[in-house]
Amino acid sequence: MYWKEPDSFEAGNHGNKPFAIRVPALVVTRGAKDRLNFLTAMWFTPTGFEPSRMIVAIQKRTLTYDLLRERGEFVMSAPSDQMMDVVVFAGYISGHDVDKWQAAGLTAVRPSKISVPLIGEAIGNVEYRVVQQIPFDAEMDLFVGEVLATHIRKGAMEGELYREDSNPLLYMGTKYGRDGKSLGKYYAHLKGIEPANYESPLLKEYLSRPKRRADKKGVVS
Repeated sequence: MYWKEPDSFEAGNHGNKPFAIRVPALVVTRGAKDRLNFLTAMWFTPTGFEPSRMIVAIQKRTLTYDLLRERGEFVMSAPSDQMMDVVVFAGYISGHDVDKWQAAGLTAVRPSKISVPLIGEAIGNVEYRVVQQIPFDAEMDLFVGEVLATHIRKGAMEGELYREDSNPLLYMGTKYGRDGKSLGKYYAHLKGIEPANYESPLLKEYLSRPKRRADKKGVVS
């Protein structure tokens, strides 16, 4: 078997880097004494259709970890690009040291199913009930949340797509200088939404074939 040499690639310093562009999440929790907290989450993934669920990795040293175990509910909020300062702040500062909700001046919006508020400034908010906590390693656990309600800002989406003027925060990661020092966190703007090229030879050939072993959502196993 002939494999081409990887001449067009160079070594990276972390396996997450090729997948760094993403919409981050702010995970909102509430303590027994009505203390509100939130942190910036990058390690999460949706899973399942019915019921819809989200798996999010939470470090054990965080206040969010304690409040998730205490109340068993949380909200994940999708920030706009105008909230980049809030996202950076929430990723650096611990809720053990600062009342982050008060410091950020966020707007608490009444949820429909749980007792944790939505973030009024966010593009979208999803209410979750913790259905499983999965031990992962010495530093973090995985929390599986079942979706109870979803809230999208009016005019932000058309069907499943963000509108081009909705301005979701597309997080790019950290930029470093030649001396290795951080130059700060960066983000991009959403623009130029385009459909897949259904005239490509690959799609024209294979999408015309009947699906096999498709479930009720049309996903082929």
